[in-house]
Amino acid sequence: MILYFSATGNSRWVASRLASELGDSMFDLSACLCSGAPLPRLSDVAGIVFPIHSWYVARPLLEALSRLDVSSSAYRYAVCTCGDDAGKAMERLSRHFPFDAAWSVQMPNTYVPMFDLDGDALCRSKLEAASRLLPSIASAVRNRQRVWQVHEGSFAWLKTYVVNPLFVRFVIGVRGFYAMDGCTSCGQCARACPLDNVRVSPGTRPRWGNRCMHCMACLHACPLGVLQYKKSTRRRGRYRLADYL
Repeated sequence: MILYFSATGNSRWVASRLASELGDSMFDLSACLCSGAPLPRLSDVAGIVFPIHSWYVARPLLEALSRLDVSSSAYRYAVCTCGDDAGKAMERLSRHFPFDAAWSVQMPNTYVPMFDLDGDALCRSKLEAASRLLPSIASAVRNRQRVWQVHEGSFAWLKTYVVNPLFVRFVIGVRGFYAMDGCTSCGQCARACPLDNVRVSPGTRPRWGNRCMHCMACLHACPLGVLQYKKSTRRRGRYRLADYL
C-alpha cells in the first residue's frame, strides 16, 4: 500500500504513478490528519509519498506517521517531492520512521510567499524528468532494493535543522491570509485544504482556522486568484498541476 499526503497535487500525482506501476493501492492520509481516523496496518510493503515543507516534513504528517503500525518485517520506502532539494529531511525522518529506501523527486515549486513559480518550461521539464524516474523507483520497490537517492542540496543540515524550526515557529500561521474584493464564496479553497482548515459560508469570505501548515493549496485553488498571503503573493502566479498534464 502507498500512503500519501498531498496539498497542491504533486505528491498525489507521484503516488498515483507509482501505484499504477506497482499495481498497488493508495491511501490518502488527509482524513487521518483532519479527524484522527485510524491508519491502516501495513504488513508487507509500506510506502509513503509526501511533500517537503521548508526542508522537512509538515508537523501534522509527522504526527500521523508516529501512529502508523507497520510490521517489523515490512519493506519500507519513502518518496518525497520537493521544488529543488530535500535538505536532510529524509535522514531526519528516518529516525521516526525507519525505511529501507528513499528517493526525492523534483516537482514544480509552489510556495509563492517566498518564491516565484517555476516558468512553464521548467515545470514541464521537471514533470518529464519525474516521469522518467518513477518507473525505476517502482522497479527498486518491486525488488525490495535498498536505495538512497535523495538530492539534499547545499547547506542541507542548516536548512533542515536550523531554518525549518525557525520557519515553523515564526512563519507558519494564519495571520496574513485574506480574500480580496471579487471573492465569490465558491468554496474551492476550503475543498482544497488538506487539513480542513478553511471555512466558507454563502456570501462570506474564507476564514482560516488554527491548523494551517502553509501549503498554499487554498491560494492555488482559487479560480479568480483573489486569495492572498500578505503582500508577497499579489504579483506571483498560481500553480495547477492539471495545466501541465
